Amino acid sequence: MVVGTLQHVPSKGRISIMKIQNFTVQKRHSVIKLSYGLLLMVIGVIMAAINPLEITTNWFLGMREGSFLYNMWENPTYELFSEMWVYNYTNTEEYLSGAEKILRVKEIGPFTYQEIRTNDNLQIDKDRGVMTMEPHMRLRFLPHLSVSDTKNVTVNIPNVALLAISTFVADKLGYFANAGAYYSMSALGSKLFKQMTVEDLFWGYHDPIVTIANSLLPGWIDFKEIGLLDRFYAERNDTSEVELRNASRRYSLNSWDDHVGLVEQGYTDWNTSNLCNRIKGSYEGLMMPANYEKGLNITVFRKQACRNYPFNFVGERTNDLGLNSYLYQMDPTAFSTKSPYACDCTYKNCPPEGFVDVSSCYYGFPIALSKPHFMDTDPVQQANFEGMTPDPEAHKSHFELEPVVGAPLSFAIRIQINLAVRMSEGNPISKPLKDKVLPLMWLSMYCKQPPSDVVTLLRLRLVIAPPLIITVEVLLFLIGFFLGAQGLHRVWKPKYKIVQPKDIPIPAIRRKSAERRRSSVILNMAENDAFKDDEELAKEAVSLLAINEEDNEFVDLLLSSDNE
Repeated sequence: MVVGTLQHVPSKGRISIMKIQNFTVQKRHSVIKLSYGLLLMVIGVIMAAINPLEITTNWFLGMREGSFLYNMWENPTYELFSEMWVYNYTNTEEYLSGAEKILRVKEIGPFTYQEIRTNDNLQIDKDRGVMTMEPHMRLRFLPHLSVSDTKNVTVNIPNVALLAISTFVADKLGYFANAGAYYSMSALGSKLFKQMTVEDLFWGYHDPIVTIANSLLPGWIDFKEIGLLDRFYAERNDTSEVELRNASRRYSLNSWDDHVGLVEQGYTDWNTSNLCNRIKGSYEGLMMPANYEKGLNITVFRKQACRNYPFNFVGERTNDLGLNSYLYQMDPTAFSTKSPYACDCTYKNCPPEGFVDVSSCYYGFPIALSKPHFMDTDPVQQANFEGMTPDPEAHKSHFELEPVVGAPLSFAIRIQINLAVRMSEGNPISKPLKDKVLPLMWLSMYCKQPPSDVVTLLRLRLVIAPPLIITVEVLLFLIGFFLGAQGLHRVWKPKYKIVQPKDIPIPAIRRKSAERRRSSVILNMAENDAFKDDEELAKEAVSLLAINEEDNEFVDLLLSSDNE
């Protein structure tokens, strides 16, 4: 029954079915190739247009709770070190007796500490586009990187407590108050110079003057011992606010302790402020805006240094990590009294050239900052000492920035702590050191390179990913173009042609085709236990006509159709 049905299918019907089959098999593949080719080309063009690397970087470095950048701000992984050098006065007896006119000093160090910074209570205000935190910093001594243990090194150093309090009284009080202070200090037996360990100098030594001041004026002197690092790194309940929304100054400070300016340096309002006491817009150096503009200078705020310090762009280079970076150096006039960043004097006796007065940040004590070894300071002050060896290369401050991501690569800030001694006529206790700026110590705060996770991120973002992304974009476009062109050509000009076979006789082709169809029908009948309905027979007929373009049966059917 099946055979009979197949034998009576008209030849033209068979040809139409085979033409549809040919379009379905051959043309469909061509259209698919064309579609895939166009899709790949579009993806390549879109990738080149939108820069997926920039989008991925912005997402990864987005400031949100739990993100990489959030965790880095909360517990900075940068290893920041501070190397301290102390000045040991070697001829104080000869100088005080008048036998010698110049004080001789010799630096001892380094004594190395690691600065450990944390930002507690880190919160992001999405509505205002800011981040608030409570910064804390502590020091950890590193004996293996130091010249010796601080407890084992003794130095002869100016008596900071005596000279600081006597100068404070000379600046703030009148003649009779100074006279009373002079007799009190003389009765306590305090000396202008003291022998002490470096540990005591750094973290506090006992002096009866400090004890009395703490008892009489606890609101002013809230400590019973005085030490340089102990006061510089004293625990404070500071708060800071950092900008997030404004891309041009992202990660810059908006305020410190709810003030946009430094109150200790005379800030009252923005209109009357100056570059010295403006906090808003400066950076702490933890992070800079991405795609930082080349040639734009940086202002760094350091709470311990009690003011802003300008860093000027000096050039572009490739560092040891293979990363392109911008190099900045502290402005040569940063400590100058003529600098735009110089603060107004808070008393009649302004500091000499090359010194920055930070007394208002440290209880009114006459603390003055300068470059190490009196570099670029008043020659008169330099002439008061022997042993100062300023080195522009060793004592300069720099900052290195990767501009695309805005990550600091290295930095070094070198500052010297001095005591500016002044005297009142009523209190001549400090007369031998009158109007001299006494060097106490200098320190170098530095970070040689970013932490390993930041280095990996930077190398992936700046070295590995860009050529990889370009390669992917080019390959997608080329592969897509090739597939699209091939598919379009096949659709426009099909490869299939009806040809007359030359090598095989026509009767043989007909006989071979008939035998194949007969065999297929017999096999189909053998697989079925009963007769099939008309719909199944029609489907089977179509399946028997599913012929590839290379199959000679197709030629046989076409020829048969022509003969009929």
